[in-house]
Amino acid sequence: MPVWSQDFSDLFREIELGHLDAVRARIPQLMEQYPGNDTVIFLSALVKERAEEAVITYKTLIQNYPDSPFADDAIAKVGEYLYARGLYTQSSRELARLPRVYPNSEHLQRVIDLQINSLLAIGETDSAKYYIQSYGARFPSHDFNYDFSSERPLASRPLGDTAPSPLSEGMKRAGASPAVSVPQRSQTASEPAVSNSKANEPQPRREPPPPENMAPPPPPRPFVVQVGAFGARQNALRQVQRLQQSGYDAEVWPVTVKGKNLYAVQVIRFGNRSEAESAGKKLKRDLGFNYLVIRRPE
Repeated sequence: MPVWSQDFSDLFREIELGHLDAVRARIPQLMEQYPGNDTVIFLSALVKERAEEAVITYKTLIQNYPDSPFADDAIAKVGEYLYARGLYTQSSRELARLPRVYPNSEHLQRVIDLQINSLLAIGETDSAKYYIQSYGARFPSHDFNYDFSSERPLASRPLGDTAPSPLSEGMKRAGASPAVSVPQRSQTASEPAVSNSKANEPQPRREPPPPENMAPPPPPRPFVVQVGAFGARQNALRQVQRLQQSGYDAEVWPVTVKGKNLYAVQVIRFGNRSEAESAGKKLKRDLGFNYLVIRRPE
């Protein structure tokens, strides 16, 4: 095993132990020693002190190193960040990329759980049901038998947990936590056995509706409006904050222009160029921003 590979293993172990400052101190040296290395980029994101900066680094990894073994981890972390911030539309779009591009990811169950929760949070119930049926057909070994009877968020599994679990049954139990899966409770020796023949009978499998009853997939929104590109991340983040305060859905997206890495500020997303142009004109009128309409498929 190469020495540098062993060094990376040690650094991941340090992060697991919570020694973030020690790893953070080594990042500049590693960047210089292994320029453009996806493992170093991922490590640097893991130890960022600010979540916003970590997200930008994860997006850089996703865009520039799609074949990296850490690309699916990066998508999951970006989606979780957006979900935690309450940016459910952005979260659902980001999370949807993982099943599409990395169907064998160990994070598949958790990511889909969060994607469905994100869609429900913005009232996209039909889209959520469409994805559930689609994922159920593609990934039969996973558990997408969600319980929609509760007003609480659906349960979700930890990242990396690929084992199917009785999610819908867990959510139906009184006192179930709203945001975590509920494991089956085993009977202890001090508890009396419950005699109930019907309870022990196998329950019929709930079949999904036939394909013709599926809700149509949400329409694609491949256009964004770019209003700036900065060499410094802080400047890009400040512009995003200003846009969000004005009611726009904006994000920082890493781009490369003439070999130079920049941080683009983009207002997202629009179904066609005409919609994007209208939004750009409004941005120009309201905030004085010059703009560029770009096709950036989801």
